[in-house]
Amino acid sequence: MRHLIGIWLMNLILQTVVAYTAQVPTDSIALYFNETRQATQQHIGLWNKDLYGPLLMVDPETRHAYANVPDKAGTLRSINGVYQGELPKDLPISNTDISWSGVHWAMVKLPLPDKKEERTDLITHELFHVAQPSLGFELQREENIHLDDKEGRIYLRLEMAALREALLSPRLKQSEEHLRNALIFRKYRHLLFKGAEVSENGLELLEGLASYTGQMMSGRDKWQLRDYLVNRITAFEELPSYVRSFAYETIPVYGFFLYQKDNDWNKKIDSDSDLTVLFSEAFEMDMRIILQTYVRQVAEEYNGRAIADEEQRREISHTARLDLYRQKFLEDPHLEIRLGDIELSFDFQNIVPLDEDEGTVYLTIQISDEWGILTVDGGGALLRSDWRWVIVSEPHDIQNNRISGDGWKIELNEGFQIEKTGTGNYLLTRKKS
Repeated sequence: MRHLIGIWLMNLILQTVVAYTAQVPTDSIALYFNETRQATQQHIGLWNKDLYGPLLMVDPETRHAYANVPDKAGTLRSINGVYQGELPKDLPISNTDISWSGVHWAMVKLPLPDKKEERTDLITHELFHVAQPSLGFELQREENIHLDDKEGRIYLRLEMAALREALLSPRLKQSEEHLRNALIFRKYRHLLFKGAEVSENGLELLEGLASYTGQMMSGRDKWQLRDYLVNRITAFEELPSYVRSFAYETIPVYGFFLYQKDNDWNKKIDSDSDLTVLFSEAFEMDMRIILQTYVRQVAEEYNGRAIADEEQRREISHTARLDLYRQKFLEDPHLEIRLGDIELSFDFQNIVPLDEDEGTVYLTIQISDEWGILTVDGGGALLRSDWRWVIVSEPHDIQNNRISGDGWKIELNEGFQIEKTGTGNYLLTRKKS
């Protein structure tokens, strides 16, 4: 009897699991696809192109994917009009654009936001990345480590403070005066850090325009968008890192005001455009020499002294933090991994640059390569500046193809191993045949 009850219970569990996995929310997914198609069609004029294209919506827990078109290899199968299947474990899952199975996809993680405007914003942001090459943008990855420096952060925060006042001003004339002040802080920052105008411009063309596109297609009206931008600027100040995050905030605000002057401003730029020059001309900023005394005087209008004091206090603790990371990844025993043709995803709000020749610490990152999958969740990994090496702390547990350390783990592929070197460090190597 107990045996029969056990069989019955097992069958019930199996039926429940099958029912759960078969319960595909195709109606909801189809609704999301529909909403996105309507939004892109409604805003074809934004780029003179319908941005609707291949979409992957993925559950990061199960890796189950829902797509609006088939993949080239036939991995995804149509179920009730939605293509579905499991993504390979070496494919990082994040909100991004990615090439997989012969298709360039916009990928978004499930669950999506409850509000339609937020869903549409997110999805069309990633669709813009898919369309970027066809729109004439050939962009390179640029580093902005100066935005982790005290002076860099001060003058970025002042620029953002001026942009917030521009949004809050009741008259366009007042708004444009704040915009010109924002550009004063921007140009002064560029004077302080050689090459900053190039590296910032690169990220603003890459991510700033994507953010502007998503927000313009979101369905928010002018006043809703203004309030949304104000809230984003307020939240921005609390982010731990500005290095990769600033462009998501600056371009949408400048674009908000540019659109009121010229609906087609964004269609007049390409990968060679200097956005700071464009903004300066559009808002009639004087081309005079920017003097430090004048900049500091303007800064007082935006709580500049308090910002400088806050950044001075941060610098003390931040310097100690950098020393700890250098100790952990460069001096203490550690594991070094040579990188090849990688796929990666990371939290752009949680990165800590060291010096230019040392690289950047990513607190959360996943890297897939021929040797396997590295997953870092909180312990940090140092990605060298040339993106050819990644370093994690000393491994604590090496069990066949599973290696782990402080806040990281590796699923190692066949043919690779972890070796201890004569220096006391570890190296991921290919096994000798």
